[in-house]
Amino acid sequence: MSAPDALIIGNVPQKMNWEQLLSDARWGSSHQSTAAPQKHRSNYDRDYGRILFSSAFRRLQDKTQVFPLGRNDYVRTRLTHSLEVAHVGSSLGMLVGEWLSGKDSLPAHIIPSDLATIVSTACLAHDIGNPPFGHSGEDAIETALFRHGLSRPFEGNAQGFRILTRTGDPMEGKGLKLTAAVLGAFMKYPCTQSYSLKAKQKMLTPDNSLECKKFGIGSQEMEAAAFVAGSLGLIPRTEAEGNNLCWCRHPLAFLMEAADDICYRIADIEDGFFSRILRFDHVMELFHPFLTPSQREYAEDLAVRREEDSCVHYMRALAIGRSIRAVVEGFKAYEDRLLDGSMEKSLIDVSELAGPLDRLYKDAIRDVYQTQDVIQVEAMGYKVLGELIDFFMEWVDNPGSGQARKVAILLQGTLLPADEESREKRLIHMLDYISGMTDSFALETYRKLTGIR
Repeated sequence: MSAPDALIIGNVPQKMNWEQLLSDARWGSSHQSTAAPQKHRSNYDRDYGRILFSSAFRRLQDKTQVFPLGRNDYVRTRLTHSLEVAHVGSSLGMLVGEWLSGKDSLPAHIIPSDLATIVSTACLAHDIGNPPFGHSGEDAIETALFRHGLSRPFEGNAQGFRILTRTGDPMEGKGLKLTAAVLGAFMKYPCTQSYSLKAKQKMLTPDNSLECKKFGIGSQEMEAAAFVAGSLGLIPRTEAEGNNLCWCRHPLAFLMEAADDICYRIADIEDGFFSRILRFDHVMELFHPFLTPSQREYAEDLAVRREEDSCVHYMRALAIGRSIRAVVEGFKAYEDRLLDGSMEKSLIDVSELAGPLDRLYKDAIRDVYQTQDVIQVEAMGYKVLGELIDFFMEWVDNPGSGQARKVAILLQGTLLPADEESREKRLIHMLDYISGMTDSFALETYRKLTGIR
């Protein structure tokens, strides 16, 4: 596939600017900026609503975060996690917006709350492309495809960008028609699979290893990515040649990433306690570095009174607040590097709380993610998604067969590619369908197809 005309790179900017980075040009049928915002409702606010009311977002309520759904009423799903990340992202965006406004770096028509909305909207959508059964669902899909001779990675970030820019609106095939600023803040990995793979195989030396750690742009979404990058003035890392494309991250994508990191690192510890996996004294030790002396004294008083649940809630809230402030200070210190595309560490890693936040993550890997219940849901994901892909691949490979016609019935209402269209289109359509399943729907479909109850 050759690169579309929109990918042609002119003068390469040496540094991004906030005027262009906050563009409200919309990816859609006209590629034009929307009409003037309504009073008290910006174009970014509209984006938030479009994601919130989308079916892809609603399905997150029945997708595993870490623990299997139904274990108890307390632990988080993908939906509650996304809402929490959006809230933290709003705080990060507001504080950074106030700082930028205070030094006259924002365009005249932009106010700090606009940055809060941009970041929170990107955060709201950050997991929208994730398949059922947690992160193991990605591995399960890849493993199943490999059995069919397809060395094809599945990446939730790229699938999310596909939903936002292509499949979220089946009527026009232009997604949810979001602003460039929100899409830019969403693009954690603004590169194609080809570029990311070549970087991993040492076939090229990336300008920035952070932004190509994974890939975030699918083969059918390159035009959308080019529109977003061009509208925002993102610095291109490559010439416009084939599928090997990459741009620098939007500075606000670092805030989206930080909001996610803060929430899952802290919340997974909290969920581990309420799932009775982690001991209270261990949790207290982990949260200790986030508390001031007076806060530690109050937490210890709650512990003495055996109000352990309240104490964990209290420490979790303080840890999130302290982490937000640390990330904002990191953004201030590294703004120049964020704008010239040279930032190769996350804002978490350059913050004063890098050590304590890293320990939360490592302890969660050791003590939470390896529990029997978590491993069981991952194993179930491999079994369920693997057999579903085996079933649907008959339609991908032989669209005219008897089984394929039955598969087509299951896919009714999803704008099936015609039989004469390419195998690649059928494969992508199948992956759209399976990755969009909820945990419950995937399990129920598996049971119906196998006769297992």
